Amino acid sequence: MRCLHPLAAAAEVSRDLDVAAQASEANRSPDGAGWTDVHVIQTPEHDYAQAGLPVGAADAALAPILPRVRRFAATAMAGFDGHDPFGTYEEDAYCYGVDASLFVKLETNGAQVRHIWFQVETGDPERLQDLKAALLAVDRLVPSIVADYWLDRTGPVSDPGFLDDYLAELADGRT
Repeated sequence: MRCLHPLAAAAEVSRDLDVAAQASEANRSPDGAGWTDVHVIQTPEHDYAQAGLPVGAADAALAPILPRVRRFAATAMAGFDGHDPFGTYEEDAYCYGVDASLFVKLETNGAQVRHIWFQVETGDPERLQDLKAALLAVDRLVPSIVADYWLDRTGPVSDPGFLDDYLAELADGRT
């Protein structure tokens, strides 16, 4: 729901965010508790592998900012006993963060980064500055955009006005 994409994907992502926002309104349950249908986020044609982002370069840029967390487990079913068949489990992940409240996750394909996504569930100013530093580190390697489907926001990481406003929105807990 929160991703980075190469700047080349900006138009694709912007269109999909608009479609997702429209679908959210159109499919809101009459009782207001959920939706009657969901929008499936479209993966942009342009990804980090196409942009030529090596895993080693991304690792070298992110590890000094947020420690690498090699063991990664994300479940889709809250409270699921045992192994969640819809979950993601990795023993040698490229994930960077301190805990589940803020992390950056690389999806790799061999020696290339394919996709980057992140999670933010904190308004802690220091943590948000770590996130900002991580986003800017990736942007220095491959110019990038933020795509946040929770907040219906997208914009270039390199735009200080967008990035600061986006981080302020995250700090306010409007997610």
